[in-house]
Order: sequence, then C-alpha cells, then structure tokens
Amino acid sequence: LLLGVFYALSAFVNRVGRFTVWIDDDNKDLITLSDTADFAECATLLEADIIEQMDNITKSWMPSDLAEIDGCHNGENYIAYTFYLKNAGENEIDYRSQINIQATTKGAEHAVRVMVIKNGEETVYAKAQKGSTEPEPDTVAFLSNTKVLENTTEGFRSGDVDKYTVVIWLEGNDPECIDDIRGGVVKMSMNFDVQESD
Repeated sequence: LLLGVFYALSAFVNRVGRFTVWIDDDNKDLITLSDTADFAECATLLEADIIEQMDNITKSWMPSDLAEIDGCHNGENYIAYTFYLKNAGENEIDYRSQINIQATTKGAEHAVRVMVIKNGEETVYAKAQKGSTEPEPDTVAFLSNTKVLENTTEGFRSGDVDKYTVVIWLEGNDPECIDDIRGGVVKMSMNFDVQESD
C-alpha cells in the first residue's frame, strides 16, 4: 500500500529547525502554554524533540492514545506533541491559532499530514490534491502554500484551558509520496495570539 520512500526528517527538524509552538510576547500575560494540565511550568515557547530520519507511514499505523500523553511523545516515524493553552488573564478573550509552513523544498509538503486534536476533536490537514482544490481523502485542505490552518476560538474565559495534540507524518498513501521528495524539507510552527479582550 505504501510507496517505498525514505524521508530524512530534515523535513521538520534537522536542517531547518524543530516543530515549535509559541505565543507572541505581546500576549504572554493573557495566554500561556504548558506541557502539563496543572501548568506547573508555564511557557511562551514549546519545541518537539528531533527525529533524525522518518519513513512514510499511514494514520492507521499510529497509536490510538496520541492525545492521552502529555508533552513530546514522538514515534519512530511521526512527530507528536500534546500541550495546553490557558487564559491567564482576568478577561474573556478570543484567540487565533495558526500553523504555518515556514520552509519547504522538493515538494515535500505535498505528502505531509498534520493532525490537530483539540479537546478530543480530531482534524487532519493536507495539501489539496495535485492540480485541484479538492482535499485529499478524509482531510481538510491547507489554506494556502504557506498556511496549514487558521482558526479562532471565541469566548475563552479567564482560567479556561484548551488541550491540543499535534501529529505530523509523511503519508505513504498519498499519490505524491514519491522518490522526488526524498530528503525534502518542511518546517512548520504553530502560534497563538489574542484577537479580542472584553
């Protein structure tokens, strides 16, 4: 079922940088990040561990408990990171979440999948089918060549917490998972910013 492609994970980490999650300095007093639900350690920047190399896989091969493990819990062939976002201010806010593609080579982004599990609700994102605006099966199409997603959460009250798990892999069932992308590079980051404060 899978095309035999060996994919060096310069793709997300080695040659270009790690997958990161961050909050702009202007918002650090309003929202905060943590690897754990108790927010024992708060942060404005989180980073997934490096995987030296990655083979193509498919979603059904991954564990079913990806959203149940806190922090970085990469598998052999996928990046997985679970973290929490908290309204640390006194007012209800709206916040925006974005995943951006910061760098890419060899068309590697065409075979990448990005799964976001927010508070138990799962969505898988992928580049639209080649030569079309139609999404790949069972996915939502990337917003553009440089943006995976952009969502707004409204009515986020003081003390509220949202739980996120982000999983990134190279989908072997994608028709564009071919030898041409071998050694390609994709760098992604996720960021949050406050849109409105009551």
